[in-house]
Amino acid sequence: MTYLVDLFERKKRVQVDLEDDLSSESKRAARGDPHSRRAPRPCGMTIHTGVGCSYLCAYCYIYDMGFPAIPKPYPLEPKELVYSLSLNPYVVPERTLAAYGSVTEPLLPETSDRAIGYMREVWRWLKMPTQLSTKSILTNEIVSEILAGDPNANVLITVVTLSNRGLEPKAPDPLKRIEGAGEALKRGLKASLFIRPIIPGVTDREADKILASAADKGIETVVLGSLRVTERIIRKLERRGVKREEIERRLVKPLKGNEQIEVKSSDLKDKIRRMAESLGLKVFRAACEANNYHHGRYCAMCHLGPCNTDVKPEALEESAVRDLLEYLGVPYSDVDVGDEIVVYLKRRVDDGVRNLINTATYRRTMFVKPR
Repeated sequence: MTYLVDLFERKKRVQVDLEDDLSSESKRAARGDPHSRRAPRPCGMTIHTGVGCSYLCAYCYIYDMGFPAIPKPYPLEPKELVYSLSLNPYVVPERTLAAYGSVTEPLLPETSDRAIGYMREVWRWLKMPTQLSTKSILTNEIVSEILAGDPNANVLITVVTLSNRGLEPKAPDPLKRIEGAGEALKRGLKASLFIRPIIPGVTDREADKILASAADKGIETVVLGSLRVTERIIRKLERRGVKREEIERRLVKPLKGNEQIEVKSSDLKDKIRRMAESLGLKVFRAACEANNYHHGRYCAMCHLGPCNTDVKPEALEESAVRDLLEYLGVPYSDVDVGDEIVVYLKRRVDDGVRNLINTATYRRTMFVKPR
């Protein structure tokens, strides 16, 4: 058995071990949970550590999705979550990135224990590279608990403004977030500055101070991200002092109720990137790039790649790829393995299989379909 096939066999072994360990009720809850079937996002598999958030940030879209302002921990216990992920056909152990948070703040008093438990157990059983985004302050206790799981866990510290506290009325002071990240770095945690979302007319005008504060505390890496708005969000931002026209002129399409519309910000990202690089900071275009960087991974599975080219790519043998194709039941006549993987199909297959090969190999896979 080659190492690529063993990744999938390892997931089966995890399933078997946990089936023996969990009760019937626990297995039923895990099987019915969306983590058992939901496809990963570009940043990885988003793992919900709770539901809802009490920080009430003006730019947050979870309230448009129906999530409450009163948070509660996610209902699955840590091992139940691992079992759920082991059932997910899209998840590949060691390869699929784990992104914690998403529809909550993972380090709230109500969700922190659940987040720590999830990170610890997912790493223990599936070795999915850990990334967590937070606006909370990293205490010594939290840092120790994170490092007790994945030792290369990447924590993204969100800061989008230093002056407009109305945009994040109940979140901790952003300078204290940065200070906490600096202390965490001294203890070995791989913390990055997360400037997301970039709010036009706000974040770009404060970016020099945000970046300088982060660099002063020893932060060396930055992730940039765009804003998405709904009709409710843009009204709330306007009430908090953001110029509506600055956002509306950048919308990729007209606003429509609760639909999340991206705000174009490539020029603002370039501006902030230049500022960051002038301070010696390394800038990532996406959260997944930061996660892979801090785990020492070269990645060439999407159009942004190759990423982290300072790292030597993992050797990829043609025989291992052929074994994987046969294991996955791909009807192919030939395969070329290089910077990309080209598979010549005998007949069409589901595109989800291509995504699995991408994830397992960290290479972009092309299917040449039969006529």
